[in-house]
Amino acid sequence: MISLLSQVFASPPKWGPIICAMIKKSKLAFIIVIMAFVLQGCGFKLRGSQALPSYLNNVVILSQFDYLPLSRALDKRLPVYQLQSIVGEKTIPPGIEPTTVVVIKLEPEALERRLLSIFASGQVAEYELIYSVSYEVIFPFAEPISAFMTVAREYQDDPDQVLAKSRELELVLDEMRAESADRMIRLLSSQYTQALVSIEARKTREAAKIKVNKP
Repeated sequence: MISLLSQVFASPPKWGPIICAMIKKSKLAFIIVIMAFVLQGCGFKLRGSQALPSYLNNVVILSQFDYLPLSRALDKRLPVYQLQSIVGEKTIPPGIEPTTVVVIKLEPEALERRLLSIFASGQVAEYELIYSVSYEVIFPFAEPISAFMTVAREYQDDPDQVLAKSRELELVLDEMRAESADRMIRLLSSQYTQALVSIEARKTREAAKIKVNKP
């Protein structure tokens, strides 16, 4: 027994590498936490996470045309973020509290093409698709917040496969609309913070006016 104890104390465990490893893990955890706060401040949200407070869970989608493709894309993606979609309603449906509603007003979408390359024959070989849309977000008791969204894709054309490329173009456009919808929903978090700031600023201005007007 004495011999065994003397061997243990004669060969103490190497704590240096273990302590260094623990310090490295702590630094990594600290960096991850800081990055999470920074991304949250920029309006970044994990796909599928809740974009707004739980009480603010109804989104009315308004557009010039009731069946705008982007409206359908938003209608499809909103439930993924625990939000109820209400498409095309000009007024808030009965039974829904106005204080639980966010309104997204879509302007007509636009699609531009920018030439990237051409074939020797002079026909377009590749171009960039630029999808864009302007919209407004209206939170309860807040002023409308204007926003602008763009999504770009490179697209290869083939004049010998007109029908196939036409179908492919439709799929690419659907993909761009889905990405736009996701980005718009994830931005709601930072826009909500912006709306709260504007509401508080308005309350401060109104309180100042009342104070000045008092005899």
